[in-house]
Amino acid sequence: MSKPYKRTKDGVFSYIYPPRPEHKISANTLEKFDDGTYYAQPKLNGSCCELYIDPKSYTNRNRHQGDISNFKMNDEEILKLHRKEGDMVLVGEYMNKSQNDINGKVFNNKFVIFDILVLDGQYLVGSTCEERYELLKELFGTEEYDEYLYQVSENVFMVKSFESDFVKLYNDIIKIDMLEGWVLKRKSGKLERGTREKNNVGWSIKCRKPTKNYMF
Repeated sequence: MSKPYKRTKDGVFSYIYPPRPEHKISANTLEKFDDGTYYAQPKLNGSCCELYIDPKSYTNRNRHQGDISNFKMNDEEILKLHRKEGDMVLVGEYMNKSQNDINGKVFNNKFVIFDILVLDGQYLVGSTCEERYELLKELFGTEEYDEYLYQVSENVFMVKSFESDFVKLYNDIIKIDMLEGWVLKRKSGKLERGTREKNNVGWSIKCRKPTKNYMF
C-alpha cells in the first residue's frame, strides 16, 4: 500500500501537494451525504499548512509550496509531534487569522491536524481516509478540548470526525467564528501521490457558511 518517501538529491524534504476539497455543496444538499459513507470534519478558517518533520528538524509549507508567513509556533513543540523513526508529513490548518473559538477566545498561532501523508519514511499512498484518521488517533490520542477538536499539546490540536447528523451539526458549527463549515471525506477515498495540486480532490467536498466573499 505505502511507498518509500524520498527526499530530493540535496536531502531536502520533497514537497507533496496536500489533499484539499475543490468541490463545494450548499447546506441544503448535506443530507444526501449523510449515509454512512462520509466523515464530516470541521473546516477551519486559517491557512493550509504541512509540517515535514524528522527527529531533529522540520519545515512548514503552504499549499503553494511556500513557507507559512509569520509562523510563530515553538520548534520544540513541533518536534515532539514526530513519531516512529523516519520522515513524517502532517497536514493541518495553521490558525493565523485571529478568529474566536467556541468560547469566544482568540485561537491564534496554533496548528490543527486533519491528515497524515507520511509516517516512518513511508508515503501512505493507497491508504483510505478512514485508515489515516484512525492512525492519527492512535498516534496523538483523543484528549478532549471542545466539541470539535482534540488537544495534542498546548498549541497543537486535531479535528474530530462526525458520521451522522450533518445538517443539525452544520447549523451549530457555523455559529463559531473560526469554523467555516464542513469538509466531507469519503471514508473509502484513497490517497494518491500529491504530484499535482489537483490530485486528491475526488474524495472530499466542502460545505461552507455563506459570507460576502463566497455564497457557500
